[in-house]
Amino acid sequence: MKAEHVLLALETSGKSGSVAVVHHSDGRLVCDSEILSPDSGSAKTLAPAIERLMSKSGIEMESLSAVALLTGPGSFTGLRVGVATAKAMAYALRIPTIEIDTLDVIALQCPVASSSIYAVLDAYRGQVFCAEYSVRAVGFTNQFDKVSQTEIVDIGVLLDRLEKRVVGTQTIDLCGPGCDRIRKFLADPGNGQPEIASARAQRIRWIDDPLTAPHAESVGRLGYEKFLVGDVLDPFCLQPRYYRASAAEELAKDKAY
Repeated sequence: MKAEHVLLALETSGKSGSVAVVHHSDGRLVCDSEILSPDSGSAKTLAPAIERLMSKSGIEMESLSAVALLTGPGSFTGLRVGVATAKAMAYALRIPTIEIDTLDVIALQCPVASSSIYAVLDAYRGQVFCAEYSVRAVGFTNQFDKVSQTEIVDIGVLLDRLEKRVVGTQTIDLCGPGCDRIRKFLADPGNGQPEIASARAQRIRWIDDPLTAPHAESVGRLGYEKFLVGDVLDPFCLQPRYYRASAAEELAKDKAY
């Protein structure tokens, strides 16, 4: 099949992931996707899934215009696999890459209408990745504008920060897989006074159903928007965005002192 502006989208920020092919057809954006098997890591499942999806979609590799992918935050191993795959394909096909922030995808997939949300992703070690977004209606869709940069922050620090932003009976909308980690933090008696934690939890609207888990289809949709305005990247410049050193790197650094 011949098509213009065909993008391959990769999502490998977690334990498994997904792939998607995005292109225009009859004036609308069409997405075909496949979920990677959760029983094996993306290193084993990504390449075969791409091959199956391209074959199923009837699109030849040479028809691809770009490769869009999540570059972080997320799993160290998953991000490396995605970046390595995108680099190899883009170099071989002589096409650009498009990097997408994981939290931007989580915000896009938020199933609840709100004027402001905080996208959160578990960073472990008592921390989350987070970013704030303002939401406005544009026609029949919502437009997400990023208010703050993606960062990694201690959960207690984030809660203190959000507490100062709330006025009266307002609630805080937290969206994404990181909600569960924050909820567990509030439920742990060792993290502060239970009555304060309970009051904080009641002022949060938890938006963490499965729909908020990053998906390659959303990566493709955001990637397509960037592609149309020329926001692309040479594959040699593509790097994972970890936002902190790995546990092994931090251990090696400690031993050096």
